[in-house]
Amino acid sequence: MRLRAGWAVLGLVGMTGCATVSPAERAQRVVAANKERARLFTEEVYNQKRLERIPEYVAADYVDRSEGAPEALRGPEVVRTQAEAGFALFPDLRFELLHVLAEDDWVMVRWRAVGTDTQGPVADDGKPRTVTLQGDSLYRLRDGRFVESWDLTDRLSPLLQRGYKVVPPTP
Repeated sequence: MRLRAGWAVLGLVGMTGCATVSPAERAQRVVAANKERARLFTEEVYNQKRLERIPEYVAADYVDRSEGAPEALRGPEVVRTQAEAGFALFPDLRFELLHVLAEDDWVMVRWRAVGTDTQGPVADDGKPRTVTLQGDSLYRLRDGRFVESWDLTDRLSPLLQRGYKVVPPTP
């Protein structure tokens, strides 16, 4: 009887030991999950325009630390306000993720977006221009939700695509 109990305990310990996840494996799983969250966020919120999904991805205490971001807004409302403004300018805006890199709670996304500029100057044929935007977004996640972000976007290229010229100052 004692021998059977000993084997049973040893068997349970062995099975439990196999079922545990090392800290390195746990960290890899978190990194993979965070990268997937960034991909899904972009697809659902920006490409599918499912703004009701924003609270699933953005924490209540979220802060956008990008230059020019609204300082008074916090949480999902920041993202909703920015997305609505972007969709008003580019109704057919579509994002492509070029690179998604992650470490610990941080995810860096290199992206390109293409959309029709409905409010800018029209092209020579009188039609709205298609504009390509490019940038990088750095996100910090906590428990699978964005809590901070920083965006760096090429602001000159869209102006040039709309027909604006860079004129050096006169001496």
